[in-house]
Amino acid sequence: MRNLSEMQEKCKQCKFDHARIDTEGWNNHSARRVMCPVCGWTLLEEHTWSDGQPHLVQRSESHGFGAYRLVPPCGYSGYNAFHAAPAKEVVAQIKELLNEKGWKGYLTLWDESISHARLVAGSPLLKFDDIGKLGAG
Repeated sequence: MRNLSEMQEKCKQCKFDHARIDTEGWNNHSARRVMCPVCGWTLLEEHTWSDGQPHLVQRSESHGFGAYRLVPPCGYSGYNAFHAAPAKEVVAQIKELLNEKGWKGYLTLWDESISHARLVAGSPLLKFDDIGKLGAG
């Protein structure tokens, strides 16, 4: 079993303690992505393992302009980040899904005036509402 500390890292933008780490591997290549679900800061590292040891091929770090999670009714999803300020139409569409169409999740946008993300719509905790009802009775 892995330690929880191996699955998360401190965000280098907003300092949230639990930026998510996702990994994948194929042949002799691997990638590691760290994304803050609060502000959208993202770190990407790609490695090659040609001699059995990891060799960094590419590393990029992106400032976050917000993050969101959309969970469709009776569905599953992941977290996503904005690496540029989103268009008003994109924000309006996500708000509509969360506020009017029954989707769960949240939307945050980076606020430069306070150097932190603001919750714009939804809640990170709403995804648990239906789960509690499914197990009841």
